[in-house]
Amino acid sequence: MSQMRRTRRRENQVRTVHNDAARHFAPADAGRLEPEAPTERTHKTSQRDIAAATSANAAANAWRQPLTRGPYSVKFSRTGRHAVLAGHGGHARVLDLHENRATCDVRPGEIVRDACFLHDERLFAVAQKKYVYVYDDTGAEVHRMQQHLEPEHLEFLPFHFLLASAGHSGFLKYHDVSTGQLVAELNTRLGSARSMAQNPQTAVLALGHGNGVATLWSPAQSKPLARLLCHRGAVDAIACSADGTLLATGGVDGLVKVWDVRAFRPLKEARLPGRAPAHLAFSQSGMLAVTCARSSCVEVYGAARKLRPAAPYLSHRLSDGATGCAAAFRPFEDVLLVGHSLGVDSILAPGSGEAAYDALEGTNPYRTGKQRQTATVRGLLDKLPPETIALGGAGFVGTVERDPAAADRERAALEREANAALSKKLEVKEKKKTRGRSKLRAKLKKRQKNVISKETQALKEKLREKELARKRKRGGGDADAGGDGGGDDAAPTTALDRLFARSRR
Repeated sequence: MSQMRRTRRRENQVRTVHNDAARHFAPADAGRLEPEAPTERTHKTSQRDIAAATSANAAANAWRQPLTRGPYSVKFSRTGRHAVLAGHGGHARVLDLHENRATCDVRPGEIVRDACFLHDERLFAVAQKKYVYVYDDTGAEVHRMQQHLEPEHLEFLPFHFLLASAGHSGFLKYHDVSTGQLVAELNTRLGSARSMAQNPQTAVLALGHGNGVATLWSPAQSKPLARLLCHRGAVDAIACSADGTLLATGGVDGLVKVWDVRAFRPLKEARLPGRAPAHLAFSQSGMLAVTCARSSCVEVYGAARKLRPAAPYLSHRLSDGATGCAAAFRPFEDVLLVGHSLGVDSILAPGSGEAAYDALEGTNPYRTGKQRQTATVRGLLDKLPPETIALGGAGFVGTVERDPAAADRERAALEREANAALSKKLEVKEKKKTRGRSKLRAKLKKRQKNVISKETQALKEKLREKELARKRKRGGGDADAGGDGGGDDAAPTTALDRLFARSRR
């Protein structure tokens, strides 16, 4: 009995500890701005009021850094601790946001179109005038990728160790940074890409083109996985949500559209009055930041599915007449970095980030050097091949592969059913006309002339029998005069019949 009591007491203790841990780490509601009255609008709240109502640690994330080589684009590392700034005037800078200082500066002396981190913050790639260059955390040049000519957009796929670039010539190239090999070189045949975004769940790249079309790409196929006609002008802004189900596009026609990637249909469409979106960005909680061209105002919408231009969640106006260029939400923090023509602004966006991070996936912002090395080695061991990049979704990788023969049989059965349904749908019934000529009937007869079916075969046999009977009746007297005596075999009437008769003799 005493042993049973001790076992029961131990189980109760374990259950209590588990419940306390689950209650402690349970996801809580995001601390968003809430109006006190129905007539109050949250977008009228200034950054000064938000910083005054938050803690000192959170208020330290609101700052402004003036720079002279703008406009600047912004991208974060996976941990959210470091950010890389790319100034089109020929400047690249890496920021340590925990210490609020610049770790390195690169001034190549030529235009810098884009920049992004590789597998960690120690290496970052810069799209310069002619090639893609790789620099380390000290600003020293490590490598030059000559295969990527005139790059304009860069994206890094962390689970595949692939660096993707979209060039001015219209080519999309994938480079494996772990082996140094060029994996794929795809011709989009749509000219230079105006925008590029990555789906964080499927690693599929979305490109926006000048003819209003958005395409989805994978290095395993030479043609796009999908094509969406989004706008009546160029698609200058494109972004994918954190869960991989939504795709936001912005065009020069002033429209912002939110698409369901699973069904390829638009969910929401909104027109920005007198403005054209230049950059879009999704947060981890589903917020959408919109930066407009030739505008000093940056707007944040609380939910992409409920996009209302007249009532944004948050609005921030840049000082000194600066025009916005790009915006990016900081992972695991309620912070939005805005790159503009005069530098970079960091503003507070309550409820935009998730406080929980997965240290096993290498997203720990407080990791040490040893943990960073361990995460790199683990990522190389778990590297996925490029063939796994598909529209199958997050559940595609890790599933059990089916029998190829059974899958082929099922696919063939589905094709037969689809073809039968299509032929039944396209079947046209002939109408009986008493007067005039029917052009449709003549066309259908001409179309069905060379089709082999049971009915046509039976009709041909019947016509052949009638023709043979007519020939026998016509040449019956000659056969009797010749002493053939047999009325069954008619005399050969054509050269081909005489040749076959001679061969049988």
